[in-house]
Amino acid sequence: MRGCLTAWQVFAMSLFLAFHVGFAIANDSVVRFDAPAMIAVRPVTSERPDEAELSSEKIIELLVPVTSEIGMRDRGNVSSFRYDIVWNQQSYPLVNYAPKTQTVSDIEGVIEVEKNEDEAKGIGGSLNGRFPEMVNGSIKADLSSRTGSTVKYHELPQQDVLVASGTINRGCGVFFRFHPSKQTTLEGGRDLVIAFRVPKTWSGGVLKLKCSVTGKRRIIGSWSDSFEESCMFVIPIYLEGDDQARDAARDFVDSETRLRINWDQLQNRGTDGASYLNRLGRGEDLQSLPPHWAHRLIQSGKDEYLEKYRPKLPPDLADVADQFVLARKGMYKLSR
Repeated sequence: MRGCLTAWQVFAMSLFLAFHVGFAIANDSVVRFDAPAMIAVRPVTSERPDEAELSSEKIIELLVPVTSEIGMRDRGNVSSFRYDIVWNQQSYPLVNYAPKTQTVSDIEGVIEVEKNEDEAKGIGGSLNGRFPEMVNGSIKADLSSRTGSTVKYHELPQQDVLVASGTINRGCGVFFRFHPSKQTTLEGGRDLVIAFRVPKTWSGGVLKLKCSVTGKRRIIGSWSDSFEESCMFVIPIYLEGDDQARDAARDFVDSETRLRINWDQLQNRGTDGASYLNRLGRGEDLQSLPPHWAHRLIQSGKDEYLEKYRPKLPPDLADVADQFVLARKGMYKLSR
């Protein structure tokens, strides 16, 4: 009966799913990062309203919540996380950020140290001889003096870096690096707070958040293999309370989602997709596209990446890419 699955088909599908899930797990990333699709920012109120009215700039502050989940096999192998936040196109100076650099020690309080210092001076000699006509002889001399003292003092315990943060991109971006300790963990959520100085007419823009992980895996005995992975999020930000800017950010998110879905579907069409593209005369064109073409278009912030490969794109994918580029231009206009 059409629409029903036989027992064999159910078994075959179960086998495929089991293989597919197993394959996915085997190729999982060391860490799965996540960040919001869009973020509202708020203007920082000036302590001197009269100067703020006359100024051509304003300060905006935003909170970037990031989460991380370490794969089970690597929970003891990760040594640090790093987050870099920069502008996707225009660059505006950083005013403030948090958390700032922090250190931690496994020892609470101060350490009491006691050292014994001994100094010894002396001369000594020994002469041993054996002659046929004489018995064994020995002459020894020893003269020494010894002085000693004890020194006691306190010292602070060694501090290890827990959080390191600072500016990048000539003061227009920020980085945060986190390390684990006995009291803290790298997994879970944390809030990154940043503030920029922007034009007074600014109502939106696009940020790039790069998440990186480093660590080592033990292979044989003391031998270890270092690893490093990273992923990128492109996040539209808009001024809180500005409906036009919020709608522009939503258009950006929707068009980016459609572009990624269409690109992944095209990559996964298999034999049917190849036949479809061959009928359009674009089968070879698809093979010549970079494997991460859509992701690079989204992250580059440049429209030239679309125009460069437009002749090789299927019409439906080109249309979706045009919609994304148009939405991105809308966000860029809010930055002026």
